[in-house]
Amino acid sequence: MAAMFGSFRVPAPVAGWLATKSRAERRILATILLLVGVALLWAALWEPLTRDLAALRIARAGNAATLADARRMAKEIAGLARTPPKEAPADARAVLERILVQQNLRAAVTQLEWRDGRAHVVLAAVSYDALVGALEALQRDAGLRVVEATLTARVEPGTVRADLTLAR
Repeated sequence: MAAMFGSFRVPAPVAGWLATKSRAERRILATILLLVGVALLWAALWEPLTRDLAALRIARAGNAATLADARRMAKEIAGLARTPPKEAPADARAVLERILVQQNLRAAVTQLEWRDGRAHVVLAAVSYDALVGALEALQRDAGLRVVEATLTARVEPGTVRADLTLAR
């Protein structure tokens, strides 16, 4: 059977035990229970909330930076969409020859053939960095892209044999 202490219902064994205690002891016990309850609320609610709030503030700063980058990229994309595409020159053969000469790769070419609008180029020994620069220039200036490539390492470090097929 439960007994009433103040406005709280207390189970019978606890009520019997409390009845043997003085009024001061019951107040001390109530104060201790109140402090334990506050400590539990602090540990269960307040501490996780403040920890999560700090984590959210840190994440907000990172998200703001990401959002600023995304907005900058969106403006750049919109600007690129407004500019008309650069027209590829009519004579891709002449541009290919010019770029090979400009990049100092003409001497490395052992085979250069044109078939069905595609260029087949074999470079016997070329620096990998020079090859990448030449391919970038070919794409930018002539609209020629690599559609097939075989790169074979050479004995000299950083040098490859390149068998390339280029097309628009």
